[in-house]
Amino acid sequence: MERKISEQKCPACGAPLRFDPASGKSVCDWCGASYEIPDEAEETLSGSDGSEAAETSAEEICVYNCLSCGAEIVTSGVSASVTCPYCGNNIVLTEKVSGGLRPDGIIPFRIDKKELPAAVQRFYKDRKLLPRHFFSESNIEDLCGVYIPFWLYDCTYSGPVYYDAYTDSAVRHGDYLVTTRAHYDVQRDVSMRFTDIPVDASSRFDDALMDSLEPFDASGIKPFRMSYLSGFFAERFDKDSDEVRRRAEERMYNSALSIAEANAHSPMYTGMTNKGNGLSASPIEAKYVLLPVYTFNVKHKGQTYSFAMNGQTGKVVGDVPTDSGRSLLRRWGTFAAVFAAAMLVLSLISC
Repeated sequence: MERKISEQKCPACGAPLRFDPASGKSVCDWCGASYEIPDEAEETLSGSDGSEAAETSAEEICVYNCLSCGAEIVTSGVSASVTCPYCGNNIVLTEKVSGGLRPDGIIPFRIDKKELPAAVQRFYKDRKLLPRHFFSESNIEDLCGVYIPFWLYDCTYSGPVYYDAYTDSAVRHGDYLVTTRAHYDVQRDVSMRFTDIPVDASSRFDDALMDSLEPFDASGIKPFRMSYLSGFFAERFDKDSDEVRRRAEERMYNSALSIAEANAHSPMYTGMTNKGNGLSASPIEAKYVLLPVYTFNVKHKGQTYSFAMNGQTGKVVGDVPTDSGRSLLRRWGTFAAVFAAAMLVLSLISC
């Protein structure tokens, strides 16, 4: 089976082009030329016959021949952009992002990988229980800028939500304290529109880690162009929109209930319980986009910790270790402060 690939070459010198997050242009590191990425005009794909590609199984291993050096490149069935390990050529695997697999949009990288150490340091800054010298003695490894496939969902939830609210009042009668509870039927009519709710569409990335990278600014979505992929890795979805839409529906449904409950609460109520709802959802709409993420590992004293950074906003998320000694000292410090305050109160009482 012939594999269709596209090389991003500099028209001036023929060297590989890469997408530069700082300028938003395709740049050549050899001659210094830079090129605007068009928002409207379609790009000409070298090495592609322009026909719609058949969908490839996500589990298969694919072999491509680099058009520059002829080397064979082995990659997974969901990779959409790779770099030739022999000549450094940036290659877009066009069959993975064309036809029915072509994304509806893309948020290009805005953060350059050179900014990553400073972003990680800000992430560590206020974490009091980190082991001492964790950042200075750690090594950032396996850094990879990758466009991760996401489904963005739009939906409207509407209908009534019912609550049982109550107020308690107490009056003393002799030796008895009589409490009276008054009940109120509370209803909130909801009409709530949700747009661009993201759910990652790749089984290769941890869902919780991807959720933690939010928010992405959907106003930054641009029409998909192959040039944005140059110099970065990219994946295509291996979970279709119907497979993961339940996660989006649960998020929207729970958000609608949470907002309705916050609106129904009143200082006059002692408490309130949800009695049910008649919420219904409009037909959910989905679009397929690629979102920018840096993934990397931090190694410290033989342990590996996985991190990710939002390539649009610079937000860093990941697991961090806790120094058990510092944690114990912190607990003892809290205990000592509480104990000292208690002793002070007792001494004042005894006086």
